[in-house]
Amino acid sequence: MKSLIFLLLIVLVSSINLLNQSNCIGGKLENGLCKCPKKTFLDGKECKLCIGGAIILNRCRCPQGRFLEGNECKLNKVACSPGYVRIYNNTCIKKCPGNQIRKGDTCINCRRFEKKNEFYNSCERSGPPLLPTRKPVIYLYPKETMDISVQINIKNSKFTTIYPRFTEKNTWNVRAKPNGDILIKDRTYPYLFWESASYVPQETNEGFIVSEENAEKFLEEKLEFLGLNEKERTDFITYWLPVLLRNKLSICTFQSKKFFDNFELTITPKPDSLIRVFLTIKKIDAPINIKEQKLVSNERKGFTAIEWGGTDL
Repeated sequence: MKSLIFLLLIVLVSSINLLNQSNCIGGKLENGLCKCPKKTFLDGKECKLCIGGAIILNRCRCPQGRFLEGNECKLNKVACSPGYVRIYNNTCIKKCPGNQIRKGDTCINCRRFEKKNEFYNSCERSGPPLLPTRKPVIYLYPKETMDISVQINIKNSKFTTIYPRFTEKNTWNVRAKPNGDILIKDRTYPYLFWESASYVPQETNEGFIVSEENAEKFLEEKLEFLGLNEKERTDFITYWLPVLLRNKLSICTFQSKKFFDNFELTITPKPDSLIRVFLTIKKIDAPINIKEQKLVSNERKGFTAIEWGGTDL
């Protein structure tokens, strides 16, 4: 009798294990939860590959313009009706006019105003959006101690922060040393700092897909290639690395001369080398196909001036 009861218990336990395992196909049960292998996600009771998308928070996320069918991201070939636009969840919503923005299901009028020398903007559909040019800083390395004038003229923008203050309109008149020290009156600064609110569009059609895991290596390699020294790279990375880590996944694009034409930098005497680096960071939810940007290496020689900054879209 005892043997029969023991046998029945074994059969019962085996049946429960088989039932539980049937709720975790392709994975492993841990404390009653189905744990899927890397590069797979739990779809119902089965661990599956995410084809054409990326696994984020154990879900298969598709890039814009594709929708999830089963475990595969498929191209959406059905167009929205005229006057409607497709959004991330593959649904069509009514498109608001250019001078309005969406508030839930309603289109409301935009408003732009200025307060305390700063732009405020609640309309993201009327023309290019208002973007901050964050922490452009200027380093000066003359071959010998000398007096230098640094002037910034900006278009379609307005200064929001200047430090130290301009000594005259849009201009710093400074004394700079070969080690990078910048003297204004009786104060010494490591660089000149400015920021603006800008309507200047920024290119993101090509660039680099940067993940949380490779963000530090990406910045180190690209900034060194572009000509920044160790101190400048450290200043840049400690400011922008937290943004890339917070985003998890980003498109990074270094802006071209077309962008800098809106932020004219005039340094007198003229430096032998002027290197300007401006990084645009755009958060994305899943990998997309993008043309890799071709960068040109910069050489530092003689009197060198460096400027770097960026925008977090």
